[in-house]
Amino acid sequence: MMTRQERVLRNAVILLAIATLMLGGLLFWSLRAMAILKGEAAEGESSDIARAGDQPVTDRQWMDELKKKHGDEVLLGMLNHIVVGKEAKALGITVTENEIEKELQRSMAGYSSEQQYYEQMESELGLSRKEVREEAAYRLMLQAVATAGITISESEIDDYLAQNAGRFTPKKEMQLSMIKVATYDEAEKVMTRLEQGEEFAVLAKELSIDEESRLHGGSIGLVEEDDPFWPEELLLTAAGLEAGDIAGPLYDGDAYAVIRLEKAILPREQNQAEIRQQVREELALEQAPPLQQVESDLRAKYDTAIYIDNSLQD
Repeated sequence: MMTRQERVLRNAVILLAIATLMLGGLLFWSLRAMAILKGEAAEGESSDIARAGDQPVTDRQWMDELKKKHGDEVLLGMLNHIVVGKEAKALGITVTENEIEKELQRSMAGYSSEQQYYEQMESELGLSRKEVREEAAYRLMLQAVATAGITISESEIDDYLAQNAGRFTPKKEMQLSMIKVATYDEAEKVMTRLEQGEEFAVLAKELSIDEESRLHGGSIGLVEEDDPFWPEELLLTAAGLEAGDIAGPLYDGDAYAVIRLEKAILPREQNQAEIRQQVREELALEQAPPLQQVESDLRAKYDTAIYIDNSLQD
């Protein structure tokens, strides 16, 4: 089975989710470095921030280690944020709160809840909600700069929609939880314990061999009714359940699963204008240079200078 992260990346609607992961960790260190440069750190003698026995670790020692290990990436990240902001201002490009919210909603696809998404960003990348939002805003600004001047005709959008009609066909989604075990007999025992009143989430954390969903009480998030990455029998069974119903054992190719339908979400009619705008943006990005190249070109355009290691400018 695919992990939740793989399901997010698989979803073509959020084709830039990889950029979130690549840039997210960098932003964390960039924000810390920016705070020090702005004088938000205590001035004067560096204060102790940790201690092992009688050996202190100072704020300056910590930052020196970060500088050695992450300094190159942080410095480039800071310069990128500056030059992209300058170019966006020159082109009259702004990113609205509504655009940021839509981008975040796309990134959350495949997660069972907004809370779970932010918890994963925190645990995997060390990013707070504010930092996730700031990185989404930067990504949108960079994309807008990269595609400035690229025109996508209505006929190109029509052609794309004709060739990819299934992508935008509304589909029923099911929010599922799962307890995955190695054998049929184990799954039968799980069913028995659930029928006797034991909590699904508790059993999932105790018994499930699916590491990712186990951490979340068995939750596997939203699954589309025809998702090709899940066994057909499991999806058909889930589609016939009512919210709160449990079913199993179900063979999934390498183990057995007991599932519970948390809720079913019926497809809503999609906004055609939003779909066309989304396709327009995606087609424009296909024609644009790679975003990393755009950042590099902008650093050259705005005459950035790096004094500690000029090789970073290549």
